[in-house]
Amino acid sequence: MRVEDSVYYKALTARDPRFDGVFFVGVTSTKIYCRPVCPVKTPARKNCRFFENAAAAEKEHFRPCLRCRPELAPGNAPMDDAHRIADLVVRRIEEGLANGGARLSDVAAQFELSSRQLRRIVQKELGVSPIEFLQTRRMLLAKQLLTETVLPVTEIAYASGFSSLRRFNDAFAVKYRLTPSKLRRKAALGENTSLADSSTIRLTYRPPYDWAGILQFLATRA
Repeated sequence: MRVEDSVYYKALTARDPRFDGVFFVGVTSTKIYCRPVCPVKTPARKNCRFFENAAAAEKEHFRPCLRCRPELAPGNAPMDDAHRIADLVVRRIEEGLANGGARLSDVAAQFELSSRQLRRIVQKELGVSPIEFLQTRRMLLAKQLLTETVLPVTEIAYASGFSSLRRFNDAFAVKYRLTPSKLRRKAALGENTSLADSSTIRLTYRPPYDWAGILQFLATRA
């Protein structure tokens, strides 16, 4: 057992918000992965596997939890110098995805790297290939849009970077064993208001950021 796994399990047991976004836990008995702050009952240590990013968890065939929603975890934890290049590459991939396309060859060219060098760097630092990382980011973006918006499934498929609705549906069937429409229905269970009648904006943060204090500050000046 790695030393950091022991630390991670203690953080999981305490639901320590300082570790939110730092690691994810995959539960072998359910094949679901969660944030360390997930409200569900803490799994037994023997059933836990720890991952430093969502892509690594999904590579091992774990599915994202519908309760704690890994796609809403705060951004990457601070990284040391050995990780900076991989961190920058990841940011470029995410920026490309947000702008409607993320060609890995273009990302490699920005850093004057060959595609092979790019793959080697990301694989070494993150434990997954650039393609696997990009696919996970696409899937989590799609999951967030399905959960938080009323956009048609077809629009979400293209907005998430998929080239066709068929590829989108196939990816969901393989990764999550759900259709996009079924995931949307499951996520909507328990909601008190109709998505069509309201708009919700979710902002993530990690303590010790004083969110309550910021809200109070803004409220007095609204």
